[in-house]
Amino acid sequence: MSADGTELENYSNTAKSRYTFTLTLCLIILFILANIGMAWSEPPEIEGRTLNIEECVSIGLKSNPASEISLQNLKAVQEKIGEAKGGYYPLFKLASFYTYTAQQSIMPIGPDAYDTRFFVRQTLFDAGATKNLVESVKRSISAQEYDVERTDSDIILNVKTAFYEVLKRRDLVDVSKASLKTAEKHLEQSKSLYKEGLAPRSDVIKSEVQVSNARLDVIKAENALLAAKANIAVAMGAPVTAGFDILHNKTAEAHSLPPLKDSLLLAYDLRPELKGSVAKIRSAEANIEQARSGLYPNISLDASYGWQQGEFSPSDKKWSVGLTVGIPIFERWIAQSRVNQAKAGRAGLKATETQLMRNIEIDVEQAWLALKEAEERFEVGKKALEQAEEDMRVSEGRYKEGIGNILEVIDAQTALTQAKANYVVDLYDISSSEARLDRATGRSVKENR
Repeated sequence: MSADGTELENYSNTAKSRYTFTLTLCLIILFILANIGMAWSEPPEIEGRTLNIEECVSIGLKSNPASEISLQNLKAVQEKIGEAKGGYYPLFKLASFYTYTAQQSIMPIGPDAYDTRFFVRQTLFDAGATKNLVESVKRSISAQEYDVERTDSDIILNVKTAFYEVLKRRDLVDVSKASLKTAEKHLEQSKSLYKEGLAPRSDVIKSEVQVSNARLDVIKAENALLAAKANIAVAMGAPVTAGFDILHNKTAEAHSLPPLKDSLLLAYDLRPELKGSVAKIRSAEANIEQARSGLYPNISLDASYGWQQGEFSPSDKKWSVGLTVGIPIFERWIAQSRVNQAKAGRAGLKATETQLMRNIEIDVEQAWLALKEAEERFEVGKKALEQAEEDMRVSEGRYKEGIGNILEVIDAQTALTQAKANYVVDLYDISSSEARLDRATGRSVKENR
């Protein structure tokens, strides 16, 4: 073959290799992407549905990524229990060696050597190292389980507050639309009175300004509603563009507020963070005992079976069995250092627990005070709404009779709109504050399990 033919063949082989490499790489990338897509859970199918608060919470607990993260962290810790129990089981090992010896003229050299052996070791006594390690992992699993509960509590709170925010924003849209309708009615009334010569032109202008302001309020309220729907979609783990509606099947109203002391006692008993802290401290105590095992001797049973000779095919076999006792001498300083580190870790966890209790107490008190304030504002708001409605009736009657002016009507309408908005805010602030108090006392997860 000519040089040109060889070069052409080499180029063809290179092109084929590149094509094969590219195709293989593409298949690998597609495989990885497919597995990544399978790893992510599908978003909840809520398009076109009408959901109540229980359904929203249930979807959030299943589909919110934070819940999946905490569950996977729990699974990772649970798998450590098998690793910790490894000290209870025997250790097996198969080893084979070949030794080659070069010939030298100074001294005679024996034949090459083949050495194949099967080893087994069983720990008989490790001063409780394995037992305490298993106990430490079990406590760590408990702590992680309480972390899952904490995550669920946060998800429940976020979904509930977002749910009530949507309801509040939806009702505020109704309030702003009603205000616009009233303003348009006043505009028509002022125009009619102006034509009859019973009202000046300035009344019409003021009414037109009021209508324009009311329309702006409607636009703001509708956009705020869309933002609130996006927030609850995110809280549930759904796309922000999902089209769904919510249904409130309960009436938000003032309830009897439990005593603050009872709420604190409930938090001490139910908060998953406190239970997790206790589990972490117990895990640290097991770590101390596990570290102390390094101060004591350990005993293991060792055995081997195999052969060693100058030919690969065996003819004579060897076996051995023995008891190994390991006595720490210089290692005691290392073991004692580990004990001290474990003790310091436990002391730090106890201090963290104290700090956690103080934080929980302030959480409960703030949530309790917020609910108390919301209930008090609600009662005051109801009275203010009644007064604003009466003022509106009087102002409209005076203007219709020609003894009042448009400013009185506009002021009365503004006050009535504000009173209605305050009533709506106070109404749903009670529900939101109740959800926060449930989260602060740890009752939210208990009620949703």
